[in-house]
Amino acid sequence: MSSAKQDLPQVRAPTLPSKTTPEQRYWRSYINPQLIKENHPITSIEFNPNSPNDFAIASATKIQIFSSKTRQVIKTFSRFKDVVYCGNYRYDGKLLVASDASGLVSIYDSYQPRNLLVNLTPSSHPTHVAKFHPTIGNQLITGSDDRILRVYDISQTSNGPIIQFDNNNNNNNNNHEDYIRSVNFIPGDSNLIVTGCYDGYVRILDIRDPHRIIGKFDQENPVEDILAISSNTLVSAGGPYVKIWDLNRMNQIHQLNNFNKSTTCLSNTPITNSLMVGSLDSTIKVFDYTSTNWQVQFGWKFGNGVLSCGVSPINQKHFVTGLTSGLISIRTKKIEPKLKQGIKNEITGNYGRMMKGKDYIGDEEDHIIESSKLITNKTNKNVNELMVNYKKYLGANGLLEDIKSNELKQEINQCIKAKEICGMLELLGV
Repeated sequence: MSSAKQDLPQVRAPTLPSKTTPEQRYWRSYINPQLIKENHPITSIEFNPNSPNDFAIASATKIQIFSSKTRQVIKTFSRFKDVVYCGNYRYDGKLLVASDASGLVSIYDSYQPRNLLVNLTPSSHPTHVAKFHPTIGNQLITGSDDRILRVYDISQTSNGPIIQFDNNNNNNNNNHEDYIRSVNFIPGDSNLIVTGCYDGYVRILDIRDPHRIIGKFDQENPVEDILAISSNTLVSAGGPYVKIWDLNRMNQIHQLNNFNKSTTCLSNTPITNSLMVGSLDSTIKVFDYTSTNWQVQFGWKFGNGVLSCGVSPINQKHFVTGLTSGLISIRTKKIEPKLKQGIKNEITGNYGRMMKGKDYIGDEEDHIIESSKLITNKTNKNVNELMVNYKKYLGANGLLEDIKSNELKQEINQCIKAKEICGMLELLGV
């Protein structure tokens, strides 16, 4: 009977190792991950804008402050009665505002959890957004599930909000029709506010005129996060893609379709000109926003969906990620110390080890020979004189015929060397 023929093994040609780009080498330098497990999802990650860039992480009913130097918890804010959704630093890093699911908004001293400065309740609905104005220190903006955006003066909170964006103030009835999930400010103009809403629209509002909308963009999905990269470029995340908008022409210029599930968070790293996008498909991707097609520079894969992410704003030292499972990942980039201009490096010990002993003069029982050359006492001349005298002696005794001239010269040389060695030993006292 005939047997089935076995398939021949497929021969594979050798391949060259893949070349890594400088951007890939940069992002791969974030090593030594520290994993911290919490019991609830990580809802917010916020870095202090001032050095040393400590970061606040919100989870469940507390906010923890992590040290940028040790990556350990140094302060804990735990006076909340419900889930904390947001934590945000003022531009000087001295105040921290937090909002929770009960609608409460609290302002603390950044490093004094017991020092509660302001406590206000803009709404009985959950307040997902509370942010300080980037340039005006006494202004605070909040966004709640009651679909109302409010602007407060923190020095006069008893009088209520100074500005309120709702359908009653808008004749066109184009204000928020669903939950407000994100708020941001446009760089270069302190009066413009951008909001992201679950009705699928991104809106541009002007504090000076709460009765009208400056611009409105359709995300086609609930908007989870928004970020203004520059004064004319806006990024919105919602659904399985990210859209980029031109604020000068008020239209969409690009769309990123690199995700399988909804995108949840955006983070900007100006030093590397990179945009970080986190998604529920457990990935974070880094895009180069200086390229025309927003190329992907790098990416990470995690065990669960990503809810929040951030990078240290000054030295890019830490890359922090918060997951839906409650896991916190802190990756640290090793930064080499730079030599300041005009300051030389410290002298190493190599020169000192090389010059060690050059001034040694010896102990009392040691004798130093000043000359480093061997004194031969004119060896060649002495050898010739000794050979002549020795031949006369041997000839007188009839022994000259038995000894050759070369052998005689070698014996005389050995005698002279032995005499010199004995003289040196006698000089050293041996």
